[in-house]
Amino acid sequence: MFRFGRSSLALSLMAASFLLVMPACKREDPQIRELTQKAAQADKTEQQINQEGAQQQKLLSQAGVNDIRPDTGTMQLTDEQKKVLEDRIKNEKNSSYQALLQEVIDKDKAIGDLNTKLAKLKAELPKPDIARPGDSHYALAMRFLRRKGVSDAQARKLVSRVNIMEKLEPGFEVYHFYANGVYGTWVTQGRAKISPSDLIRQVREKVEGERDEAVAQSQKLQEDVQDLQQQKQQIEEEIAGLQTERTNLLAEQTKLQADNTTQLASLNSLHYLVGRRDKLKAEGIIDIPIFAKDRAGKNWRDDVFTQSLDLRSGHTITIKASDLGLKKIGKVNVVPGSYIRNQHYRLTISEDKQTATIDLLTPARFKNDKVVFAVAE
Repeated sequence: MFRFGRSSLALSLMAASFLLVMPACKREDPQIRELTQKAAQADKTEQQINQEGAQQQKLLSQAGVNDIRPDTGTMQLTDEQKKVLEDRIKNEKNSSYQALLQEVIDKDKAIGDLNTKLAKLKAELPKPDIARPGDSHYALAMRFLRRKGVSDAQARKLVSRVNIMEKLEPGFEVYHFYANGVYGTWVTQGRAKISPSDLIRQVREKVEGERDEAVAQSQKLQEDVQDLQQQKQQIEEEIAGLQTERTNLLAEQTKLQADNTTQLASLNSLHYLVGRRDKLKAEGIIDIPIFAKDRAGKNWRDDVFTQSLDLRSGHTITIKASDLGLKKIGKVNVVPGSYIRNQHYRLTISEDKQTATIDLLTPARFKNDKVVFAVAE
C-alpha cells in the first residue's frame, strides 16, 4: 500500500507491511481522511485474501487434492468443488486427512467473508485507475484533477503537496480523492505481481547498487590514472640515456592500453548467464517466489556471469535448447525482473521451440549489468 495523506488510523493499520507518506500540507479534509482509511482497510483485506488463498492452496496440496483449483480472482471454491470436498470428508476414514479437508472448507469460508468485506469497502470507494504499461502516477493525478475542473496550475500545486510514486507496475490500483480543495491519493497492489512498497524497495536497492558500483569504478579509474602518470614520469626520466628501458616502458604502455581497451569493452558489455531455470534455482543463483518474478538468489555472484555481449557491436542473444539439454524452450525469464519485456527487450521463440532470440531494445540500459536468462521447457 502506498498512501498519501495524514491518517493515524491508516498508519496503525498499515505500518507493519506498507509504506505511508504524509502530504506537505497541514490540513486534511475529513472526507478524504475517511476514504483513505477505507482504502487502507480494503488493501489490508485484499492482502489477507491473498494470504488465506495461498494457505488454502498449500492445504489442498498437502491433502493431495490437485484436481481442485480455487477461482483465481476470488480465491474461493465453487459450490461444486465444496460439495466434492464435503463428500470426501464424509467418506474418508483417515481422521488426519478429514481434518485437512475440513480446514480447507473453513479457510474457504474465511476467504468468502473477506471477499464480502472487500466488496463492501470498494463499493464505498471511488473507482480507481488501473495502471497500464507506461502510466505514471503524476499523469493520472493530473488527469483526475482536470476532470474535476481544477486548472492545470492549481492541479500541479495540489499534486506537489503529496508524494507521487516514480514508477507504477501494471495492475496497480490508483485511488484519487478530492474534496474542498484538498487532494489525496492511495496506491494498492491490485492485480500486480508486486506490492507498491516492494517495488519502491527494489528501485531504491537498484539505485543504491548502481551508485556503489559507479563509486567503485570511479575510484579504480582514478587509481589507474595515477599509475599511468607515475609511469609517464618514470619514462621521461629514463628515456634520455636508456633506450632499451624506453622500449620496455613503451611495451608496458601498450599493455596498459590493451588493458584499458579490455576494460572499456567490459563497461560497454552486458554480462549474462544462460541456464535451466530449475538448475539455477538449485544452485542458489536465482530465487523463484510464488507470487512474484524470479529474482537474484543468495549465490548471485560476479564470477557466475561467464558470458558477455559487447553492446557497441551487437544487441542480440541466441539461446538453443540443445545447448541446455532441453527438448524445447517453453519460456525464458529475465532476472532481474526490472527489465520489462517489449519495453527493454523483445523475446522471440522459434516455431519449433528450439531457439529463443533476445533483442535488446534499450542497449544503454544493459551496459555493464548482470542478467540471468532462466530457460524452462
